[in-house]
Amino acid sequence: MPTIYSQTYFVFLFIMYGLLSACGAGGNASNVDKTITLDDFIWPPVAGNATAPFNSAFPFLQFIPTLDLTQLKTASQGREFFIGRWTAAPGPRTLFDGLGPLSIASACADCHLLSAGRAASLQANGQIGVGLLFRLGDTQGNLDPYYGGQLQTAATIGLSEGQVSWSFNDSDQPIFTLLTHGPALAQGIHLGPRLSPQLVGIGLLDLVPPEEILNLEDPDDQNADGISGRAHWLEVEGQLMLGRFGWKAMQPTLRHQSAGAMQQDMGLTTSINPTEPCTMQQTVCAEQPNGGTPEVSDNTLAAVNDFLTLLAVPERRVQNAQQFNQGADIFESIGCAHCHQPTLTTGQSKKYPLLSHQLIYAYTDLLLHDLGEALSDNVREGDADPSEWRTPPLWGLGLVEAVPGSRFLHDGRAQTLEQAILWHGGEALQSQQKFKALTAAQQHILLAFLRAI
Repeated sequence: MPTIYSQTYFVFLFIMYGLLSACGAGGNASNVDKTITLDDFIWPPVAGNATAPFNSAFPFLQFIPTLDLTQLKTASQGREFFIGRWTAAPGPRTLFDGLGPLSIASACADCHLLSAGRAASLQANGQIGVGLLFRLGDTQGNLDPYYGGQLQTAATIGLSEGQVSWSFNDSDQPIFTLLTHGPALAQGIHLGPRLSPQLVGIGLLDLVPPEEILNLEDPDDQNADGISGRAHWLEVEGQLMLGRFGWKAMQPTLRHQSAGAMQQDMGLTTSINPTEPCTMQQTVCAEQPNGGTPEVSDNTLAAVNDFLTLLAVPERRVQNAQQFNQGADIFESIGCAHCHQPTLTTGQSKKYPLLSHQLIYAYTDLLLHDLGEALSDNVREGDADPSEWRTPPLWGLGLVEAVPGSRFLHDGRAQTLEQAILWHGGEALQSQQKFKALTAAQQHILLAFLRAI
């Protein structure tokens, strides 16, 4: 198969687009992301039917514009649960009570802002916003016996588990200092910072068939390209499932990802996670009233997932077509596309046929890659080593960068896209070195491409 950016591939697309248009089967491109012509090349919409026109005033968390209104009913309810503020039980609104008693935020939208994609993380004066949370563990995957696997920095009663401050070291790497409100962390337990993701297109990634992801796997580097991406297999509800969400691919589906965040970040129980985030040594969860069993019903969880599934992906923001195409060529030539796989294809969606079999430009393989010791945080999660990270999707990257104070990589150490690239090591070291070897003009073209996808 030709590479996704080869001239043969684009000429093929150009011919097929012309034939389809002549037959009156040009798809929905007239409604969203008007197909971008780059010289003689055709770029399909970035997310197929899930592409939305770019709105500079509201670039994140908007619905797919071509949806039938009847399909929006449950998703609109899910949006209300997503942005709604939860309170401790018993609360004045039974559908929104059950928060805590240990948590990080009181609304999903606290960490995933409607206006900015994600919340602030590393702030001035050493403060840390809710856009950065902390896993707790050691290099073997053991959790802290008192605090568990994640630090809860807020509480509905009494004290939270602790607070974290930060500063840069001489290598411009953030150093985190924890002040616990209980016992000190157990010996060997480290803080694993995790930047909250922006949620653009997350429902489409949920629809990619496992076999397509596994076809990209090369754990033994049999093709000798230096890249050995591997799947993260998880034992969930008694069966092995392929992880695909989170920095370590610790959740197999969007439903599990939502339920996990509700439990760990908000102290809310679901049928998937029926317990609150207290360890056996913490009694506060048992002492406080809950908001039901579970606190988030299956219907509420399903509504939130419908909302996330129907989030649109903003169309590309191409300023210069020729430069954009050159940037795509550079992206491939220096090896970025080996991990940030340009395209995936969704499978069949019975609930939302509009999202079935869509070619999407997410720039991820959803696999784990070893990015070197400089990016290790000494916290193992599941079968993912401390230096292994799931390839994050890149679509909408320029929109995130445009938000003041945005940061990149798992711990927010990178303040610019260029810094993020230069921190890459391990499997990505060759690409990092090739980036450094580019001329200033070529680097500019590549960065412009990343900001437009």
